[in-house]
Amino acid sequence: MKDRIRNDSERYDETFRVGVEVEGFLLDNKAMPVNAAPLIEELKGTMHELDYEYGICQFEYKTPPTPMDNLLNLNNLFEEFIEHLDRAVQKVYKDKEMVFPVFLGGNPSPQILNDDEPYKLITNKPRYLKLANWQSKIPDVEIEGQKFKALQIPSAIQGFHLHLQGQNPFHTAQMFNHILNLIPSAIILGANSRLIAGRIFSMHEPRIHLYDQSEQQNSGFPTITRYLNGVEDYIDYIASRDKIIAKDYFELEKERHDDLRIRLNLNFYRVETRIMSVQPTPKALMALVEFFIGYLYRSIHEDRQLRPLSSLREERLSVVRSGFNAKTHFNIIETIRNQLDFARKGLSDLGVKPEFLSILDSRLESRNTPGEYVAKLWQEKFNGSVDQTVFEVISDIWERTKNNRPIT
Repeated sequence: MKDRIRNDSERYDETFRVGVEVEGFLLDNKAMPVNAAPLIEELKGTMHELDYEYGICQFEYKTPPTPMDNLLNLNNLFEEFIEHLDRAVQKVYKDKEMVFPVFLGGNPSPQILNDDEPYKLITNKPRYLKLANWQSKIPDVEIEGQKFKALQIPSAIQGFHLHLQGQNPFHTAQMFNHILNLIPSAIILGANSRLIAGRIFSMHEPRIHLYDQSEQQNSGFPTITRYLNGVEDYIDYIASRDKIIAKDYFELEKERHDDLRIRLNLNFYRVETRIMSVQPTPKALMALVEFFIGYLYRSIHEDRQLRPLSSLREERLSVVRSGFNAKTHFNIIETIRNQLDFARKGLSDLGVKPEFLSILDSRLESRNTPGEYVAKLWQEKFNGSVDQTVFEVISDIWERTKNNRPIT
């Protein structure tokens, strides 16, 4: 692999081809998880094909690699996907009263904490069952007095993964380094998981806290001791990790659930970000895509100074808990504002008109996120019935998803 990297040192691939993975789940009008397998099978072989995820009610949608100057088409593709998803759900679950596809970072159904049959909500596939068996040996995770079994957590949280193609190995390592500097800001602006298991948590992004604890050092901010000088350093980092069920390097690479990782399993070099919650609307997803592309281009082109890794780790912990109110060495609000401005300049340098970035500007100024919106909605709607309130919340979110009306 290192020989391949050295041979590719002069390579010059198209920069920032964008691929996106979004995870969603299905609930009915009684806040019960719905098996996604029939929906996945219904869409198999179509242009909007879905894949299985850890939880039986979860599904994953992946977009093909898209050139950065064609991002508007990526938004259109997402809108078409939502239309097809809506029709497929109505067809497949016509015998049920109501079923909702939901794009929230946390699953609001109380049923995800079913202790009597903890494997009931896990997809019956070897990889997921092996992971569940591994996690069954991990101690329970507690958050604000609520205990979760470690094996329950992956089926209760949903993410948004962004794949960005690098020009060559060195450029890919630079992308990795500079994305580390965006992680706290991305957590704040994309937070979407305050409602989990029928309860609102005070933490800004409980999804990340739960996942970090349930993975026991196999997720979180990469445990590198210094920034990468090249992709070879990343290979050494992955190879040094203990395996769970992996049989080779590529499986070990996939097994690492860090905030971001370098993928070497294809002919191209790419970085995958994993830190953000799934967003309720395509436009919000696109806003985060523009944020990353613009910032990365400008920061790499100008060789922007990288912040100390220790400061970023500390800032990450703080923003997961406190969001916009995080106490850090730097003013987090000004940091995000400067990064958004930097991203806008980077997009301009690339000749890309920012169509969606203003969504994040609005979130910053209003101190609002999907997570905050859902928490307020819960307080407004709650009438003593958890299941009824979950139904009202997911109904509201699904209408926003279908109309591509982002939360700002």
